[in-house]
Amino acid sequence: MLQRIWKLLCSLKLTIILASAATALTIVGSVVMIRYPKTFGMLDEMTLGAWFSRFGHSNYALTGWFWVVCLLFILLGINTLCCFLDWLPKVRYRWRKSGEYLIHLSFILLLIAFIWGSASGDRSEGHRLPVGATLDLAEIAPGYQLKLVSFDPTFSAEGRPNDLPSTLVLFKNGNRVKEGTIRLNHPLTYADLVILPGSLAQQVDGFRFSGAVELRPGSIVRQADGSALRVISFLPDVMLRNGRVFPGATELNNPAFELELIAPGQEPWRGWYLLRQPLPAPLAAAGFALQPIEPLVTWVSILTINRDPGADLALLAAWCMAIGVLFALISFYDKRQRGDAPDII
Repeated sequence: MLQRIWKLLCSLKLTIILASAATALTIVGSVVMIRYPKTFGMLDEMTLGAWFSRFGHSNYALTGWFWVVCLLFILLGINTLCCFLDWLPKVRYRWRKSGEYLIHLSFILLLIAFIWGSASGDRSEGHRLPVGATLDLAEIAPGYQLKLVSFDPTFSAEGRPNDLPSTLVLFKNGNRVKEGTIRLNHPLTYADLVILPGSLAQQVDGFRFSGAVELRPGSIVRQADGSALRVISFLPDVMLRNGRVFPGATELNNPAFELELIAPGQEPWRGWYLLRQPLPAPLAAAGFALQPIEPLVTWVSILTINRDPGADLALLAAWCMAIGVLFALISFYDKRQRGDAPDII
């Protein structure tokens, strides 16, 4: 009985049946996915494990086929593993098939890496990062921070973005651990982190005033008498409560600058200038005439940050696949040269 079970598990017929069933169910399921986007629309935005916990068990009439497909792929992986284990003790006599079985091994490793990443990984989208800003990744990967050094999107003649190159620096506990430029399909990877460009947006980061004065965080405007006005921060929208300023929405509505005025012989002044209100008295007394003209905008990189513990295993699988295909090709043409090949009619 055990020999029969083992023979079945190593059978090529079982492989064909499992693969055909999974393919047929996937074709039918793709139609279901299109008709029910509320259930399946989040598949690309979260890990498979998170999707199963939130949507996969809510309506088995809609998602049952997906569970069956996953089961079929697991059975296909077991079938492939059994074939590999059956060949392994005979490698001395069947070494010419090493390429084929390396491809088998790569499928097994890929399946394990996918299950591992789906069960304990994380997928997070929509991280807005302006140039020069640092993002704390505490919720995704505690101890990591990500800084955007530069962002230079390129556009087609019609105005559509062609590429989203972003130069990033990754820190771990304050120490720089990785730096690189990401592009579409070219992520920045470190340990189990995978950082990809997602989209782009524009963000108001300052204002242009009369007299060709541009104020952004870090800007300094100097007067002839030696006084200097420094921009500490800028908020596109603020709210006033009991005379105090609080951040509002991210869209431009009630903009405000936090400023510091340093004048010779006077105590430094620090306060807020709300552009919808008159210029603060200390600034007017120092001779500053700031008349807002238009907002200054900058591009913001929107990043997708994934944590995939199976990434290294998937990379190993890719190498096994490449070496296996190369070895299989060499073995095939070696057989042809020796005449060990069927006639092609």
